[in-house]
Amino acid sequence: MSPTAHQDSEWQRIWFAVRGQAWTSLALVPSNPGIDAARIAESLAAVGRVHAERPVTLINATGAEITNVQSVIDAIGASVARSERVIVAVGAITEQPGTVAIAQATSAVLLIVRLGESQLDAAQSTLLAVGRDRFLGSVVLDAQMQATFQ
Repeated sequence: MSPTAHQDSEWQRIWFAVRGQAWTSLALVPSNPGIDAARIAESLAAVGRVHAERPVTLINATGAEITNVQSVIDAIGASVARSERVIVAVGAITEQPGTVAIAQATSAVLLIVRLGESQLDAAQSTLLAVGRDRFLGSVVLDAQMQATFQ
């Protein structure tokens, strides 16, 4: 199996793991700066578009300034109102304070951590800031950016 085929199957596993949960909008929140949530969201959305029973919309809110938070939240609400599933990429809360408000405006959250690099205290701070009960699980990236769902 090629690395691309293997990674595609991993994204399919992640999609089906989260698809079975009750959510309409899903924030992907990195535990630390330097994790490319947009790239991860694009991969998950691409698989979701193939396998979903309804449209999947991707909102890239990485780099969103605090003045743009409400417009991102409004865009999430508008997509959900159209019966779309929405995947929202955001930045780490240590770099983007607006991430907390955006993640709390979604119906569920996935934490993104990088194996061997993410700090436990940063992951715990993210869970506490957003609310532990909102998290469906985590996407764990290895050194080659291969993902698994935990």
